[in-house]
Amino acid sequence: MNRYKISKLVVAISAVAIFSLSLLFLTVYQGLEIPILANGVKQTVSFFDGVLSKPTQFLSQQKDYLNDLIFAYKENQELKKTLADFENSISEMESLKNENKGLRQNLEMKEQHADKRIFSALVSVRSPHSWNQKLMINLGQDDGLTTEMLVVADGALIGTIDSLAPHATTVKLLTNSDKFSKIPVKIALESTDVYGILSGYDTDSHSFIVNQLNSDIGIPEGSSVVTSDLAGGTPSNIPIGKVVSVKTSSSNLNRELYITPTANFSNIYAVTVVGQ
Repeated sequence: MNRYKISKLVVAISAVAIFSLSLLFLTVYQGLEIPILANGVKQTVSFFDGVLSKPTQFLSQQKDYLNDLIFAYKENQELKKTLADFENSISEMESLKNENKGLRQNLEMKEQHADKRIFSALVSVRSPHSWNQKLMINLGQDDGLTTEMLVVADGALIGTIDSLAPHATTVKLLTNSDKFSKIPVKIALESTDVYGILSGYDTDSHSFIVNQLNSDIGIPEGSSVVTSDLAGGTPSNIPIGKVVSVKTSSSNLNRELYITPTANFSNIYAVTVVGQ
């Protein structure tokens, strides 16, 4: 397009603009009514108003959506915090419930063994890597504990004292298959009592092993096994478990009894330490 044509186009556009502004002036300021022009102006204004209102409506909708999103996020965070607090409360309540249960059983143990030296203690440390081997309680040598004492939880034997500090004690659990303390036991039968030695723990069947029986009498499954004071240094009649199977041999005196534990070794919160 040459310079002459551009000049003509500019002149034409200018003339149209001047003419349009003149008509607009006459219409607005002089009160002159020109229907065609008025309608055209109205349509033009309506068109531009519609075009301009679209982004405004879109932004308004996005603002509302963003506000709803922010509100939902804040509400979600508050609900998560409330849920976490609720779960922590439940966990603490369960721990206290189990601890109270253990303490009640400790009181029952004191009543049943009023002639024994009995101490109530709480578990202070139980490490995951030695979960089945040992735990620590919050009483020690200065509190009156000695190495020959037995440790009871849930009303049943769980271990023996392994080492003592002034105000802390390491308890060797009966589920410690590598370092087992042999304990004299008694199997109560209808006609008589059979004595033996609690000598090990079988990790495959999760059962205690009793051997060195003093009688060849038949021992049925389900028979109760408790501690025995036959050796003179062990408190008697503390529950250990029940017979689940009998491993026979050429001699009934060499049999092995497999005992399912009475105590729950997964949840130990409070313990009773019992000694002669």
